[in-house]
Amino acid sequence: MHLNLEIIVKIIYALGIGVLIGLERSLIPAVKEPPKESETVKGIQAELPDALLGVRTFAILSLGGFSAALIGTASPTAAAVIVVGLVILVIAMYFHIGNKDPGITTEIAAVACCGLGMLCYSYPNAAGAIALIITVLLASKRFMATTIKRLKWVELTDTLKLLVIIIIVLPLLPNRALDPYGAFNPYKVIFLVILISGISFVGYFLTKFLGPERGLGLTGLFGGLASSTALTAAMANQAKQAPGLTNACAFAAVIANATMFCRVLVVVAILDRNLMTQLARSIGAMILVALASVAVLWLRSKKDQPDQKRGSSSELSLKNPFSIGPALKFAAFFVGVLFVAKISKIYLGDQGIYLASLVSGLADVDAITLSIAEQTKALHLNLSVGAIGITIAVTANSLVKSGIALYSGGLPFAVRLAPILIGATFAGLAVLLIF
Repeated sequence: MHLNLEIIVKIIYALGIGVLIGLERSLIPAVKEPPKESETVKGIQAELPDALLGVRTFAILSLGGFSAALIGTASPTAAAVIVVGLVILVIAMYFHIGNKDPGITTEIAAVACCGLGMLCYSYPNAAGAIALIITVLLASKRFMATTIKRLKWVELTDTLKLLVIIIIVLPLLPNRALDPYGAFNPYKVIFLVILISGISFVGYFLTKFLGPERGLGLTGLFGGLASSTALTAAMANQAKQAPGLTNACAFAAVIANATMFCRVLVVVAILDRNLMTQLARSIGAMILVALASVAVLWLRSKKDQPDQKRGSSSELSLKNPFSIGPALKFAAFFVGVLFVAKISKIYLGDQGIYLASLVSGLADVDAITLSIAEQTKALHLNLSVGAIGITIAVTANSLVKSGIALYSGGLPFAVRLAPILIGATFAGLAVLLIF
């Protein structure tokens, strides 16, 4: 086989993979005991165990694996001998330093590096992607160790529940409507439950591990992923307890609602891109108004000088990341909303969709958003009607949050938050109706 540009590129891939993993292994932050006198030579400290498998070694292992794959095209036996020899050397190295460093991660990474070098011969891009994932996993040792200690048993079981629904339950469900109105499709209903639950699941863990102590802004951003309504209530309580933080709490609540606006667009984009294009005008106007308000509230909150740092972060009571009860309730609510929307469309026309959007938005935006997106995707509903319906639901939901702000946070908090929410949502509705 002659040396050509394709082979050279694959060799570079193999070399880069070895160097990448080797660098990570060479830069491991480890705490070791000072070397004994016998471990130094002329005042120079002998190499520590982690350095025995460094950049050069990993690069050679990767190139060795690539060479084995190259030779394997002509002599499979020789390729097998090379690979087995490299693996035996790695095993021998483990037994050599096992008494000083009993961990086996570096040796497993070395074997994987050899295999990735072989993979470079046939699939260099895949080998590079896998090498990057392995390097990230190796580098995340300290983060993972800290994270695992903070995990609760209920979080593990809830994660398993979500995975069971995604991997086992969803594929077994029939993907067809089971009612004369075409509203109840078990597969689509559970898929939409997974979609909303997944967003809340991610929001839960981001809030948990970043923590509200990182600032009300981040709390609002990640809390908005999980539940903008819950976060608005939490900020209202915080503002009532610490009046000096009213501007900061309103700042966090506006960020959470801006995140909710973006979340609506993302969910619609996943289900029906054409509807997202129609909806981008109204929701985009809401986002712009919210972002402008965020800038103003941020400037005001910087002027606040609370005497104590206590209370500067919201105390969100994080619930379980996922549980069967709320998921089933959401499914039932979603199907009910879908039935109402279908029947309203049949007997009342477009006005029926608007009424269903108004009623549903008082309790939840996601269900009516998903049901409308399903209908527009199936061409059962006009795109402009669907966009107006979702905008009405978001407007109704913002009115409810304004009421929560007044009831739980008092007049000072409501005066700061309610005009922003109402102004943003009505601006979006006006843009959609006029343009």
